[in-house]
Amino acid sequence: AAVKFIRWITSPARAAQWGIDTGYVAVRPDAWETPAMKKYVADFPAAAVARDQLQYAVAELSTHDNQRVTKALNDGLQAALTGSKTSDQAMKDAQREAERLLRPYRK
Repeated sequence: AAVKFIRWITSPARAAQWGIDTGYVAVRPDAWETPAMKKYVADFPAAAVARDQLQYAVAELSTHDNQRVTKALNDGLQAALTGSKTSDQAMKDAQREAERLLRPYRK
């Protein structure tokens, strides 16, 4: 029964319906070829924009607390650019903050 469910939930028709219902990009290329998805895109062309941009997408490193680590880096860059810290000190502080944020995940 579990295998049957997995096959059903990951079928092109289900992937298409999930994309239509949620507004997210359908996760299977063949989902875009289903009649339901073709009709949806015909009625709402903007739905295909994200799909069409995937060819230009690049993988992005994502870590735990990515937003907080990115904020530490951005704060360091701002401090260096505004002159409130030297670039060396700003980046050392950003690194220290990133290490503090990620410490719990290094176990």
